[in-house]
Amino acid sequence: MNGPDPVARTLGRARMELVLAHPFFGAMALRLSLREDTGCRDLWTDGLTLGYNPNALADRDEEDIAAMLAHVILHVSFEHHLRRRGRDKALWNKACDLAINGLLVEAGFTLPRGYPFDAARTGQTAECIYAALAADREERPGGGGGKPAKRREAASPEALGGGEGNAPFAGKTPEASAATAALDAKAAKMTRQSARGDKDAPDKARDGAPGGLAGEVRDHPDLSGDPSQAKGRDLAAKVRQDVSQSLRSAADMGNLPGNLARQLGELARPKLPWATLLRRFILSRAVGDYTWSPPNRRHIHAGLYLPSPRSQTLGDVVLAIDTSGSVGRALLAAFCAELSAILDVCDARLVVYFCDAAASQPVILTRNDPPLRLFPTGGGGTDYRPVFWRVEAEGLRPACLIYLTDMQCDRFPDEPAYPVLWAAPASPRTRPPFGEVLELPPL
Repeated sequence: MNGPDPVARTLGRARMELVLAHPFFGAMALRLSLREDTGCRDLWTDGLTLGYNPNALADRDEEDIAAMLAHVILHVSFEHHLRRRGRDKALWNKACDLAINGLLVEAGFTLPRGYPFDAARTGQTAECIYAALAADREERPGGGGGKPAKRREAASPEALGGGEGNAPFAGKTPEASAATAALDAKAAKMTRQSARGDKDAPDKARDGAPGGLAGEVRDHPDLSGDPSQAKGRDLAAKVRQDVSQSLRSAADMGNLPGNLARQLGELARPKLPWATLLRRFILSRAVGDYTWSPPNRRHIHAGLYLPSPRSQTLGDVVLAIDTSGSVGRALLAAFCAELSAILDVCDARLVVYFCDAAASQPVILTRNDPPLRLFPTGGGGTDYRPVFWRVEAEGLRPACLIYLTDMQCDRFPDEPAYPVLWAAPASPRTRPPFGEVLELPPL
């Protein structure tokens, strides 16, 4: 009986090495399904699958394969598989490579041979780099036809009509400019031996591998055809959730370079107003009730008679309020006003606990009660566990729990079976081990 494929074993060990030594990359790598593909050059990903060519990886060691894995993981993390939007595939891949390979060098990886690097591109979006590369190609004889295009420096994604409004690398920071020479020297030192005798590797097949793109990023399969904008937003939101969770996995290790952590954090952080995010979090747990009388008017013009929503049932929503004193009255009032407006459209019961080192008796409110106005009293030490204990002891099965706190506590319970939202003033210093974080603005 034949044993496991040695390349598959090496690939598996490289993934585990990322989990141990580079937890962000390891956590993201474990989200991808492995697929053997002898038709690709080495590795590729579409955000769901990690394709690999065992023939091309046969002579690579674990360190080299780990760097290649980290490369495709950054493609996914920066949503390159969602942002091509009809651009030339090969040129888009090269632009994306140049956007992330400087970050791999900063993270301490040795770039695999044939992977392009230009420190001057560090800090630019893939869309900006693509525009510059396209202009260069048009300027070359026979490159684009017609009159040579005027050379364009990296433009903003908005000016190019591409990229996300909050895409990473929105501009080149002074720190990035000052570090360009150092990055060039570091990358040259780290790749000199592996690149010896392989100067034309980016443009030619090597090691008996098929032609194609090294560390290729492909479009997400759900973006084929004519996908809706909502589909693209949903896919991007899923990636940002994965990135946020993986960043938390890496936070304790503290080995993620500051530049990479900052840019990934900016990408993962939602740009929507906090009230919109709060509304989405709560209402996504509601169960709708529909009626045929009257039918849904939005679809009658298309000849479709569908039921219209009659009501939404949410059940219990638990609100825990930290009484340590760091949550100001103005912020609490704004939060309660928004929460009241959300619950006004749902058949729900709000169960409120005040908590410092112990949880108070619950205050039960419904949408038939006056507008929500809460004035917590108390103070002292903070412990998050008592509220969760009370919920369990009283037999509640909430649709969700919202904890309004300053996040100045590290005493967390075990993760409960229901969703949890931690609402905290901007930039909390402590990241919870579970649940989502909603950053509230200072008021």
